[in-house]
Amino acid sequence: MRVVNWKKILLIIALALVVVYPFLDKNDYRLYLANRALIHSILASGLVFLTGFAGQISLGQAGFYAIGAYTSAYITTRLGMPIILGIVCGILLSLGAGLILSIPSFKLKAFFLSLVTIAFGQIVYVLILNLQSITGGPYGFFGIPPMKVGQYYFDNKGYYYTFLIILVLVILIIYRIKNSYLGRSMFAINDDVIAAEVCGINSKQSKIFAFALSASLAGLAGSLYAHLAGFLSPEPFTFFESSNFVAMAVVGGLRNILGGTIGGVILTFLPEFLRFRGWENYYLIVTSLTVVLVVVFMPNGLGNIIFKLFRGKTHSHAIHKEITTLRKEKEGGTK
Repeated sequence: MRVVNWKKILLIIALALVVVYPFLDKNDYRLYLANRALIHSILASGLVFLTGFAGQISLGQAGFYAIGAYTSAYITTRLGMPIILGIVCGILLSLGAGLILSIPSFKLKAFFLSLVTIAFGQIVYVLILNLQSITGGPYGFFGIPPMKVGQYYFDNKGYYYTFLIILVLVILIIYRIKNSYLGRSMFAINDDVIAAEVCGINSKQSKIFAFALSASLAGLAGSLYAHLAGFLSPEPFTFFESSNFVAMAVVGGLRNILGGTIGGVILTFLPEFLRFRGWENYYLIVTSLTVVLVVVFMPNGLGNIIFKLFRGKTHSHAIHKEITTLRKEKEGGTK
């Protein structure tokens, strides 16, 4: 008798719901939130790669996020260049900033490195406020064009599928890197830098790559956000947002390939859910308490639990099947 694998069925249903979500929910604001969640997932995935895989701390991701957003906005609005060029330039400038910021990581660790990244984020924030001719300062940057294909201008549904495809590609890239020599060397550096270097691993090269990829993904997320929102102001690029991005990575799971996605979705929707429930004065407290509870009771993040729920029984079933097969072969040989 064939056993029905309910977990696989539930996983397929969940993936199908993700694909058809824009057709199920007609609320335009919730669909906009879903787009923001996908953008946050892209950024948080880069942070998972940087902190969870390479062991480097960054509390200044909002700085890279801002560089990508304002670069793409400026190039497409003030210079009249195509949107794809603005996004590419946003990624490249964020990449350059990430390469520069990776230099202190060669000698600084943990607390001291986190201070450097905080300072970087604050410098970018101050520049946004003061370079009014470029960023619009506290008055904001208006008139950012929406994405389009031919004559079709994206609505929230178009953005949703675009961001979803980009997120899937990001996850696949990180997955390939994780299972490559470079990924294994990063885990080795994360566990013990000295032992890794004794084994011939170039820790500087790995740290540079980790910062560069994380910064590039943050710049990509910022560029996408600029064209989704159509308007930029300094508020989304504060230190609070940087800490919120870190919380997304931690809640999802720093060692889980889907940690950034799970944390990004949860911590994007949770505050809005609490606000609509009449808890607008307490949603920050509840959100912060949620992060604390996850860190204390589920240090590996929610992603690890979800991963085990969908994989645990499958692995057990496979092992049981293999043992049964070996036992039958043995009995057949005995006869």
